[in-house]
Amino acid sequence: MIRLKDNAYKSYSLCKMQESDFVFVKTFLDTQRSKLEHIEFFYPYKDEELRAVLTDGCFWGLFDNDRLIATFAIDFDEEYASTLANLINSFNDIGLKRAYESSGLMVDEDYRGQGVAGFMMSLACEEAQRRGIAICGVVHTQNVASMSTFFSRGFEMRATWRMCEGYDFIYLLKRYDKSYFNNQNLSFKKVLQLEKNGVKIDNVIGVANTHTQEHNDLLSAGYAGVGCQDTTIYFRKKE
Repeated sequence: MIRLKDNAYKSYSLCKMQESDFVFVKTFLDTQRSKLEHIEFFYPYKDEELRAVLTDGCFWGLFDNDRLIATFAIDFDEEYASTLANLINSFNDIGLKRAYESSGLMVDEDYRGQGVAGFMMSLACEEAQRRGIAICGVVHTQNVASMSTFFSRGFEMRATWRMCEGYDFIYLLKRYDKSYFNNQNLSFKKVLQLEKNGVKIDNVIGVANTHTQEHNDLLSAGYAGVGCQDTTIYFRKKE
């Protein structure tokens, strides 16, 4: 591992993990996944996938002294980035060429509720902006906490995919390859505040997070998921 910064977040140190850290990282991910209330919320890397992102991607580890407490990564695999872009464009063609997966978001159960996940996600956004690329998070549709973290960083829901029964995923995109979407429209927080005050916003539709077919219909009609509250995902018509 390469130490990047001490006191990067609170008193924790930030490191870039490498291929030589494979066993250490895999043990952390497997151990923490086993402690999740819903293990399906974290779809595990295959060994070759983890080795690849450690070798060629950007894989961050946050440490409390010598204890690994959180991970997050961007996978720079070009072929997979094209595959993700094609999937997103298949719902509504937005001219996306590549979307690099941001994955491996895991926080030690003893360190949750401290804003660690948001900090790790901000690292990925900063790296994506520096490189001028689009990044995409793949999240289980019932994982409200993870969805909320992505939405809070300006990601938009642009696609869905069902792997098998009980494994429905949404694809959350943030673009730095061109002017990205979020500066062009009302923020999700503003939408909620206006609706709370009785002001109806056109082209905003709330759908339960498990209603995948309705998600698909809206995405294909030019909407994008822009935020969530409890188990409702809010979609807004994009210009």
